[in-house]
Parts: sequence; C-alpha cells; structure tokens
Amino acid sequence: MDFILSRDMNFSLRSDTIVLRLLLGVCALALLPGCSGRPKNVAKKVTGTVTLDGKPLADARITFAPTNGSPSSGHTDAEGKYNLIWSAQGGRTIEGAQIGEHGVTISTLQFGDPSTKPPKPEVPEKVPYKYRTESGQLKATVKAGANEIDFKLEPGPVEPPQAKGKTKGKK
Repeated sequence: MDFILSRDMNFSLRSDTIVLRLLLGVCALALLPGCSGRPKNVAKKVTGTVTLDGKPLADARITFAPTNGSPSSGHTDAEGKYNLIWSAQGGRTIEGAQIGEHGVTISTLQFGDPSTKPPKPEVPEKVPYKYRTESGQLKATVKAGANEIDFKLEPGPVEPPQAKGKTKGKK
C-alpha cells in the first residue's frame, strides 16, 4: 500500500509541476507582445522640420497632443529638425506618436534661472502668436509606420494684439 500511495504522490507532484509550467508558459506568451513596450496604436517614428519664414526654427519644443491618449514631444535642432518621443522610462525611450489626429504646439520660450551656475538666461518666444491660440493651433495626422510631418510657419507678431479701448483725446 505504501508503494501505491508513494507512486500516486509522485504522479500528483509531477502533474502539479506540469500544470504550473504550462501556466507560466501561457503567462510568458501573453506578455511577449508587450515586451517591445510599444502599443499597437503608436506610430514607429514621427520626424520633420519646423521653419519660420523659410528658415529653420532651432531650439523649439514641439508637442503632439491626441484628443485621447498620451502626448509626444521633441526639440528641434539647429536645422529645425525634430524627432518625437512618446515615452521615456527607466533609461529607455519609445519614439513616435499615437496614431490619429493631434493638436500641435511649438514654442521657443524658455524661462531663465538666475540662481543656476552659470545663470540660465530667458529665451524669448519666436513663434507667432497666431499659432499659439486655440483657433490657430496647428494640426497633424499621424499614420501607422514612419511619418515625416513638416511645419512651415509664416512670420507674424509674437505678442497678442492689444485690446482696443477708449483713448483719451481732445473734445
């Protein structure tokens, strides 16, 4: 009887081990598609060039904001070229942007910090005001795969228009 019980226990332990291994294998396969860290709705690459009055716009922040989801952002280099980053976690970056329609903001404004060594000067805004309003906001459509989206900004006033009010005058 001891022999039969021992043999049944070994079979039971082996079957538990097999079930556990199968369960771990299924879990590993379920996680495999997520190993790349890139969701299926994120384009592989979004690059382009930003120009203002036909000249490259250097040192500008560019942000693509979808109506639902996570925004992507990047910076222009000296030639006005940018590359969007969708996510950066733990030293790992995922390039691209969510597939679909986006509102796009571009800005060169950088606040200064006199307390740093050396002091960081303020960088003024160069992007015309009309592109920084809700009605003039830039739009872009990101498609699956690699995207090249350029922005050709026209010159214009950087400051908002002054409110027209009553002026003092002669009667």
